[in-house]
Amino acid sequence: MEPSTEDVVCPNEITGQKLTIVHCLGAWDTFTESLNSVKVSRRESIKHQMDSLVKRLSNGSRLSKDSFPPEGPLPSLAGRPSKQFYAFKKIPIRAYGWFSETKPRKFFISHYTYKNTGKLSKSDTTIVQANWTRIEVNGDEK
Repeated sequence: MEPSTEDVVCPNEITGQKLTIVHCLGAWDTFTESLNSVKVSRRESIKHQMDSLVKRLSNGSRLSKDSFPPEGPLPSLAGRPSKQFYAFKKIPIRAYGWFSETKPRKFFISHYTYKNTGKLSKSDTTIVQANWTRIEVNGDEK
């Protein structure tokens, strides 16, 4: 019998040829919660497609703007312009994250969310910015 989505444990880090993708604390839990809002028949497909997007980015493949658009502003480090955070999109699940400015070759996934609207929510921006500050400014990588 194949394991269900609930039985799969996501690695904290996915290392590819170009980047290491790091899940922030609690990110995998938000993925599991988001999947619970999806029809059971679509869960494995969405999980597989999201995994594929993450692995493609880690290996340096280009992703389309439809599946990996810039989503919102990040705070800025002292003396540097502010950057954007991005969203892996596999409707109806999104994963928000950013390319690290302080940790070379790392991309952090802040959290996942179930989205039934196209608009970025203020709460998602707040969560990403808080994780960014904790990691990029305070140096707390977990």
